[in-house]
Amino acid sequence: MKAVTCSFLCLFALCLSHASAAPSPPAPRLGFLEVYGASGARIDLDKEAARLLAQLTPEVHAANASLVTTETSSYYLFATNRTETCHYHPGETISRQLLGGGQFYTDYSQPIPQAEGDSFIIPPKAPHAFDGSLHGPSVVLVRWTPPYKEPYIIPTTGCRGLPAQPVEA
Repeated sequence: MKAVTCSFLCLFALCLSHASAAPSPPAPRLGFLEVYGASGARIDLDKEAARLLAQLTPEVHAANASLVTTETSSYYLFATNRTETCHYHPGETISRQLLGGGQFYTDYSQPIPQAEGDSFIIPPKAPHAFDGSLHGPSVVLVRWTPPYKEPYIIPTTGCRGLPAQPVEA
């Protein structure tokens, strides 16, 4: 398990530190996501983030894209300017804050701040909610293990400090 988590975090460190040997054009701010053995299938995280951020409006508070699904995990990019409701996932979640900032509400602590570059590992079935509206819109890269399959976002209670949310009609 430690090797998988380390490999995942190392992958993101490489994505974020990607630099071109040529002086121009400059390296992307967020870099690329690429799957081993998938020659030429690089995902430009800057372009994906810009596309998702462009979808946010006063009425649309979250947008996401499924980037890659392997036998063991799925990788999603989220743009949000809202606070989620308290929920859990049946598998492990690893979140990497790419742009903006936010905080996680959990059942064991006061809100846990997330600055650009921070990662947060959430075990299976652990209650949590992400607030991506603290510093303007946020962009977060998420890995879910096992891969996403309905129902994967399961409402629950217990997120400490989570503000009351309006009931949708």
